[in-house]
Amino acid sequence: MSETKNHSTTSRWASIMSFLLLFGCSQVIDLDVDQAGGTVVIYGRITDGTMGNVIYVSRTTDRGGQPEFLSGAVVKVVSEDGDEIEFVEGFLETGIYRMMGNEPFAQVGKSYHMEVEVLGRQYFTSPQEMLPVLGKDTITWELVKEEDISETGTSVVRDVVKIYGETSFRELPEEFYVRWGVEETYTILGMVLPRSWFPRYTPQQCYVNNNLSEQEAFLLNGTELRRMELGKRLFATRPIDRSFAVKHYFNIIQSAINKETHEYWSRVNSLTTRDGSIFDTPPAPVPGNIQSEDPDEQVFGFFEVADVDTARMFMTNNDIRVFWDDPCERNGEEWLPLFTVPIECILCLIDEKIVEETCIFCSKLPNSSLTRPVYF
Repeated sequence: MSETKNHSTTSRWASIMSFLLLFGCSQVIDLDVDQAGGTVVIYGRITDGTMGNVIYVSRTTDRGGQPEFLSGAVVKVVSEDGDEIEFVEGFLETGIYRMMGNEPFAQVGKSYHMEVEVLGRQYFTSPQEMLPVLGKDTITWELVKEEDISETGTSVVRDVVKIYGETSFRELPEEFYVRWGVEETYTILGMVLPRSWFPRYTPQQCYVNNNLSEQEAFLLNGTELRRMELGKRLFATRPIDRSFAVKHYFNIIQSAINKETHEYWSRVNSLTTRDGSIFDTPPAPVPGNIQSEDPDEQVFGFFEVADVDTARMFMTNNDIRVFWDDPCERNGEEWLPLFTVPIECILCLIDEKIVEETCIFCSKLPNSSLTRPVYF
């Protein structure tokens, strides 16, 4: 199933938090950190839709530690016409700024730049034009058995889904550039508790979104492309688990990018290996396009403007026909410990380690949200 212009998250790149480590906190480097504690890192993205518009503001910490996300920044994107849109810090999302409004702001053919004020200084980018998406993607999948080595060194066979994409182009300009990302979104339900003991308990329904294109950025320099179609390419391999029990979506997100953005992601790829992840810390800082009002200040990060198109496919357990143990499920005598806590004391179940916290509060899972995606 394919859906045009959904502009899915690259927005919800929760793994982008790790991605910020790409900029300047990879090794012990002699950085000028007199600007209150570290080198400023800004990553931003704007699309022609209402999703995928997010700006992360942080700074590096000593000796390659986790970045410190910065609250209280003034963040906006400005069009070539002088129109502005504000990005506001999310609730309980320190340093993560999302576009205000429910209507698309950016348009294909126009240019935009970013402005950020934080720590008493101004940061900005040069204007970037939003170029049109030229291709259309389709997704297919295969269920296969794959041999792997366990932590104990034992050979095991596991069921995996392989996600493939094919692309057809409507035209081939002399110069164009494309980046693809792949993500998954699936439903997780909170565990069932006995109604007699927990009468007011309602299981949570959560939506988990994971970026699957961590091994590399899938890039195309269309300068030398002479055919209108790109054949079947492997985008992701996903082991089968209980995330396939309800709905499990896979999204391939195609972004029309400019030459500068293509070169940036190419440098990121060149500093990582297939044994690691593009979200791992590379051996050197990756130069970006963020500038400071102080020409002597070193800044890391990147701001990109992208028209995007999403191809989407979903699967359920009816498609997989593979079964697994649910660590949160209780059967038979396994129910008895649930009655050993005071009536309705759900937190007691967690405190007494009778159940895992994420079995009750699936919103505690990484990259999880209680907000239902529009395409569910």
